[in-house]
Amino acid sequence: MPNSLTQDSLEYLKKQETLLSDTIQTIKAIPDHNILALIEIERNIKALKEEAKNCKEDDLPGILQQLNLQHQLAGRHSSNDSLPDCESPYFGHMKIEQAGKVKDIFLGHIAMTKRDLSFKIVDWKKAPIARIFYQYMEGDEFDFDLDDRTIEGVILQKSIQTIRDGKLLRIDRNGESFVKRDGEWTNLYEEATVLEGGEGKANQELGFGRGKTNYDSPEVISLLDKIQYEIVNKDVREPLLITGGAGSGKTTVALYRIAKLCEKRHLRAHDALVLVPNTGLIKLSQTLLNSVGLDKVNVKANDFLIKELLMQNVRGLPRKVNYEAPLSVVTIKKHAKMLDLLELYIAKQEGEVRAELNLIDPSGKLESEFNKYSNMPLVPRLRKIYKFNRISSLERIKVSKLGKQLKNFKEDILNFYSDSKLMSKLTEMTDGKVSSRMLEDFKMHTARQIEKFDDDGEYQNRKSGIKGEYDVEDYPLIIQLVKLKLGKFFADGRNSKVYKHIFLDEAQELSDAELKAIATTLTDDGNFTVAGDAIQQIDPSLSFSSWENVLKNLGVPNFKAQELNVSYRSPKEIVKFAHGVLGPLAPSQIPESKKSGGPVLKTQVQHRAHGSMILSDALVDLVKREPRASIALICNTEDSAKLFFNELEDIGGVRLVLDQDFSFRPGIDITTVDQIRGLEFDYVIIPDADRINYPETPRCRKRLHLAATRAIHQLWVMHPAERTILF
Repeated sequence: MPNSLTQDSLEYLKKQETLLSDTIQTIKAIPDHNILALIEIERNIKALKEEAKNCKEDDLPGILQQLNLQHQLAGRHSSNDSLPDCESPYFGHMKIEQAGKVKDIFLGHIAMTKRDLSFKIVDWKKAPIARIFYQYMEGDEFDFDLDDRTIEGVILQKSIQTIRDGKLLRIDRNGESFVKRDGEWTNLYEEATVLEGGEGKANQELGFGRGKTNYDSPEVISLLDKIQYEIVNKDVREPLLITGGAGSGKTTVALYRIAKLCEKRHLRAHDALVLVPNTGLIKLSQTLLNSVGLDKVNVKANDFLIKELLMQNVRGLPRKVNYEAPLSVVTIKKHAKMLDLLELYIAKQEGEVRAELNLIDPSGKLESEFNKYSNMPLVPRLRKIYKFNRISSLERIKVSKLGKQLKNFKEDILNFYSDSKLMSKLTEMTDGKVSSRMLEDFKMHTARQIEKFDDDGEYQNRKSGIKGEYDVEDYPLIIQLVKLKLGKFFADGRNSKVYKHIFLDEAQELSDAELKAIATTLTDDGNFTVAGDAIQQIDPSLSFSSWENVLKNLGVPNFKAQELNVSYRSPKEIVKFAHGVLGPLAPSQIPESKKSGGPVLKTQVQHRAHGSMILSDALVDLVKREPRASIALICNTEDSAKLFFNELEDIGGVRLVLDQDFSFRPGIDITTVDQIRGLEFDYVIIPDADRINYPETPRCRKRLHLAATRAIHQLWVMHPAERTILF
């Protein structure tokens, strides 16, 4: 395409170069200007002092006032105020007209707003007038309230500028990009950074196949494609494992399997349970289930179910929960070897019980009777001793007391954690993956937990009924402790609902202890549908081993596995990008996609502020064009999400979601990778794809892949010069 610039564009570019040159010269001259000003001020002060010695008494107040003013000026010119960096003094420009006056305003990191200057550089984050840049486009009239007045005007010109080493290299204005090459300005004619065409596609209905089953059947089943239909109909009474990449329809098949079970009268809706990893997915799952008439199906988050199960069946436990234990502590509590340690702990307690029985009865008859039931769990064995016909009344009282101690699960789990000798075995049992440093962190954390049980302010103020709090990771271990001691969790009678069919979604993110706890809620004749994708396992405290291990911990020895290889959520462009991000982790064959979408946009920015400006322009434009679009800005960390929210919230319709409380309404959600599992949006923007956030590690590959595959229509990735090497 010929390198042709309109006269307006060329004049604007040359004008911006002149403004930049003048700005840099002004910044450089300020120190010299200050020195000359101080010399002049010093002369004035000296002259005023001489005049004060010889003046009339009536003239003295005026001279003193002038002296005070000169001292103030001296202080102002002596101060070492930070100045904008001449290498890159600003990165945004707007020319505005207010009340007939035209002003050039630049946005940068450091403000320079001296009255005698013909321009202003304002702080892009703090200056109220900077909000105009983010909220309005070139040509727009603006008005906004500032303190007790309203500022009104028109944006005559507006651009985002890339300046390096004091040189203007690029200007983005009105959808066009201009770069300077070989001393000449040229139109880049690159694919514009425009998100379009995806309005309102997210979360409207179940993301099913395209109704090509080739079977005559009711509408609810005809929404499946042929492969999905065949999977649902393999054998509705047997456990089923469904694996597949992001957007391949795993949830679709699982929910239709429940629909099929209900249709065939094998299952009543209220006897089915859908388990999801977070509260955000509860709303979405309920909406999707309602759309196929399954509004009575129970939907819960995994950790809620496990806590509910424990609280309803074990008395005396505190209800307060800590969700923010250190990573090293969480890693230990979720490790599979903790279940082996629990068995060693029970074996140790068995020895202690035997010693207590010998103290109660030195003759050994109680221990001998105790040994007869060695195949039974600890508490039922002790009940046998309690009912022993050769035991005295006093001995029975002591045995009863011993039994109560064994069932003090509130303290039992903390005693288990406090057994340093036992815990030290973890290093060898895990081949060093649990280090001595991690064990030291664990020891200190346990001490703090015990301290909270001893000194609980909320309990003292009666805001909480029982002292102390548990980590959310403690609950499945306590359930396993109960099982080991009693033989089964409901040994003393059941107070919880159990389910005939459980759909367990995103199962790759659950520990062995969590899986065993969930298995407790299944009826004896019930079954599971399990769905997941090992590639999407991003929890840093876990290491996925195999689907065989998942099903074994759920108590499912035999199961049918089915894999879905077609992506119905993301278009080909995103599937290809995400497959490349996985690198050596990627399956040998790229998943098939049934649709095309917008191109994957990749934009290099100077820094976060520069990125926020580009985002602001693009998002304001997108929301105007597609008001029903759902847009997710997915950051790697909460801190990054908060910063982008602070910088973009003024454009309107922006929500910060850090607790999975998605509204599933049109607008812009700023969130993190950890919040978006199982969700989908029309547009996804990844604004921080640098090497710090996404280094070349397996976990970061999975996180970036997970974020990218949330997009139904289009993906936009932003990065600084030091972009991640994952794409």
